Amino acid sequence: MSRRPRFKHSFRWEIVPNEGVFLLSEKDHFLLRGAAISQVAQFLDGQYTEAQIVEQLKGQRSAPEVFYVIERLRRDGYVVDATLSLAPEQAAFWEMLDISPQIAAQRLQETTVSVVTLGRIETTPFKAMLESLGLRLSDEAERVVVLTDDYLHHGLDTFNQEALSQNRPWLLVKPVGTEVWLGPLFVPGETGCWACLAHRLHGHRKVESYLVEKKGVGGPFSTALAALPSSLQTAFGLAATEIAKWIAADQNPTLAGKVVTLNTLTLEQRHHLLARRPQCPSCGDPHVFTAGQFTPTQLERQEKAFTADGGHRGLSPEETFQKLERHVSPITGIVGVLRRISMDDPQHDLMPAYVTDHNFAFVEENLYFMHEHIRGRSGGKGKSEVQARVSALCESIERYAGVFQGDEARLRRKFKDLEEAIHPNACMRFSDRQFEQRAWWNEKFSRFNWVPEPFDADREIDWSPVWSLTCHKFRYVPTAYCYYGYSRQERTWFTRADANGCAAGNSKVEAVLQGFMELVERDSVALWWYNRLKRPGVDLTSFDEPYFQELLAHYQTLNRELWVLDITSDLNIPAFAAISSRNDQPVQDIMFGFGAHFDPKIALLRALTELNQMIPWTGLKPKNRPELREAIEWWSTATVENQPYLTPDKRLPLKIQSDYPKLWSDDLYTDVLNCVQMAQAKGLETLVLDQTRPDTGLHVVKVIVPGLRHFWARFGPGRLYDVPVQMSWLAEPVPEEQLNPNPMFL
Repeated sequence: MSRRPRFKHSFRWEIVPNEGVFLLSEKDHFLLRGAAISQVAQFLDGQYTEAQIVEQLKGQRSAPEVFYVIERLRRDGYVVDATLSLAPEQAAFWEMLDISPQIAAQRLQETTVSVVTLGRIETTPFKAMLESLGLRLSDEAERVVVLTDDYLHHGLDTFNQEALSQNRPWLLVKPVGTEVWLGPLFVPGETGCWACLAHRLHGHRKVESYLVEKKGVGGPFSTALAALPSSLQTAFGLAATEIAKWIAADQNPTLAGKVVTLNTLTLEQRHHLLARRPQCPSCGDPHVFTAGQFTPTQLERQEKAFTADGGHRGLSPEETFQKLERHVSPITGIVGVLRRISMDDPQHDLMPAYVTDHNFAFVEENLYFMHEHIRGRSGGKGKSEVQARVSALCESIERYAGVFQGDEARLRRKFKDLEEAIHPNACMRFSDRQFEQRAWWNEKFSRFNWVPEPFDADREIDWSPVWSLTCHKFRYVPTAYCYYGYSRQERTWFTRADANGCAAGNSKVEAVLQGFMELVERDSVALWWYNRLKRPGVDLTSFDEPYFQELLAHYQTLNRELWVLDITSDLNIPAFAAISSRNDQPVQDIMFGFGAHFDPKIALLRALTELNQMIPWTGLKPKNRPELREAIEWWSTATVENQPYLTPDKRLPLKIQSDYPKLWSDDLYTDVLNCVQMAQAKGLETLVLDQTRPDTGLHVVKVIVPGLRHFWARFGPGRLYDVPVQMSWLAEPVPEEQLNPNPMFL
């Protein structure tokens, strides 16, 4: 059959004499110049064969010229051959997607679609819409779409397993509720599966998970109760269109491994990327994380790329955020929300701060702890916007990595039967007196200063392998000490996990350095705080850092004094306490922030930016936050007069920048080795638990140095009493009953 060329259906075309042919579409416009093109164009409407066009232009253009113009326009994508298989508007649609209308029509006619419903959804309108696109419906079809009212519907697990076993792609859609969800298109071997998605969703639906557990029901509490006939039609229309695109193009990159949401109240559209979880028990290897933890921790040399804020890093904050922002999503993300809480203009904010929520995918069976879980937040600090933002994001991923998920490496043994086991109280350092007064402590103070049950060495428990950077061998620490949620799940109350020593980094060695510095910071705080030591002040103006001077001036505008104490311990790693009190009222609302690092400027920045992060809380004093009762009591009653250790020791000169030797190198690995050696010189062993989850793209570790003190109230024998005497800060150890009665509450 002779071809009948025509401009694409997606073009509106107009000939303007002496100028050319204008082609207009929704996306583009083109001007085709040349007299020959203008002459041929008037016949490119699909009504003429090429031979007829030659005949029409006889005497004006030669046949070779006409054929050349037509072929060139066809090659450049402006002209196609006319077809009667599709309506013009449908042909135009496929052309806009760079899909041949003929191929699209053929694939739509030849492909069958199956519609599966899980939940209360009327499918008749949707099926009619699919048929209007030329699709054939069948119970046993090549392409499957699942309509549901809840992406955690209990039937989806079985359906997902069957689809994986049959290597069958399928599309998931939620057409009900005020927010329509389209996708993901699950493609076995290419995208994550439904179990990958469900893992993330469970972490964002804390209240529903709690109710499911409490009520003993088999499915979720679906909240997608709202819909209008028009909103359903919109959802069905969008879903049908995406299915047609999937079939016509044999792919759908818009929905493959992604959820697209449309809020029908605001018309806001968002795209949510689904991460393929390598450790997924359905589509991945459930043993990959376990195997990695039984592998010795290998640290590699890494040159530092960023040393200006927050720590010494292998990548800049901008690069780190670009790598990790895909994890921010209330549907598919590790982090549901990343929100700026600073009140000032971001362009001129000296105290930028961000918060995220926690994705903790475990069920709290107690209403109080569930309530605390819901309000759990990670905070980000820094002197710049991007540093504060990436700090919050990384901390939230760090917390996620530390949640017990069931695939962690562990051995079940009695303490006496595991040669390299470390007693939990060697890490915690509670005193016998605290164990005896456990009930009093736990009633009087918040969860920060919770005292566990005494450890039963004859009880079989789970132990997690930790690699000794000091002795180059595996040691074992109670799993309950290592992972959030384990103690509650397993009903073990001799210890529980906290974030001390946990850190995230672009590389493992970067994370280890950060975690070690946090341990040093907390240890330094404990020595100073509980012994109520007078320590020297720091002259911030001596440091080559304009931000320090700007911050001092800014605090004056807040009616606050700002000063810094040097609380460096016997480890000789610079550690600081940044402290602020109000100067315009009797209630001083004293707050502090802490930091430690080889680089004193970084240590100061960490202390000051942590203080910035905490200052807003002093003005809130929420009455319904039991975990803040120590803090609220402190803000209301503490003054520099009744807590004199908060102020600099006037007998000692202020510390200046030149007082601090250069302890750091240009290589992160060299710095970590230095840390290990400094700890070893004090009889301390450095251990690393690798908590890096394969689905995060961020290294997470928990650094453990038994003997170093947490800054929470833990009064067992050791450094808390010995170091102040060894350093000649005190003539003799302070008795336990005379230690600071105000437990640290951060």
